[in-house]
Amino acid sequence: MDHATLPVTVHWARTVPVGALADVLTLGERDRAAAVQNEESRDAVASSLVLARTAVGSWAGLDAGAVELHRHCPRCGSRAHGRPSASWRTVPDDVRRTPTPHLSLARTTGLVVVATTRAGAVGIDVERRADRVFGGFDDVVLAGTEARPVDDEARLRTWTRKEALLKAAGRGLDVDPRTLVLGPGDEPPRIEEAPADALGGPWHLQDLDPVEEVLGALALRAHGPVSVRVTRVQLAGRR
Repeated sequence: MDHATLPVTVHWARTVPVGALADVLTLGERDRAAAVQNEESRDAVASSLVLARTAVGSWAGLDAGAVELHRHCPRCGSRAHGRPSASWRTVPDDVRRTPTPHLSLARTTGLVVVATTRAGAVGIDVERRADRVFGGFDDVVLAGTEARPVDDEARLRTWTRKEALLKAAGRGLDVDPRTLVLGPGDEPPRIEEAPADALGGPWHLQDLDPVEEVLGALALRAHGPVSVRVTRVQLAGRR
């Protein structure tokens, strides 16, 4: 039986200063950004929130103001962190009956990304190619049976793949990344072994580099061919 192609859209944007987003941030988002002490991280948090609402709204031809974001942690029940989701705010009835897409957020220095799809739970992660991994990375991230990466870029590949999968599963680093065994980071992505309680079910996993200086990975809990569209969003000045 042929499977319909599963569409995923990946939106990316350059981080902009939080002040440039003052008109589009909600009160809660302003408070969340203000609580971040580091200026670079504060800008990234604000940019990722606006990008996420913009990305969700685009599925219904609406702007960011039509969307409200939520978080829920399956482990502790907190609404301050955990898997992101979205709902419609004040929109026409026909839009309100339209389901919002699954989404996943990620950021790295100077860049924020959001993946959206209605096909199933999704996860995305990105890292800058020039970044150096922390000391002891292999011992903390890799299973004993995993091949040791040939260089730091292969390590970053492995990290983004694991992070994307665990985000899509809604577990994040509640799951020890060493329990997830993947193929070598310098080869096409593949899952060799995964904990059934965290990652049961079919998965699509692929590398996805939104721009030249950034590498990343996309995971989708679904079975069938996947079509990914990557689109840039200009955040500054959006209304």
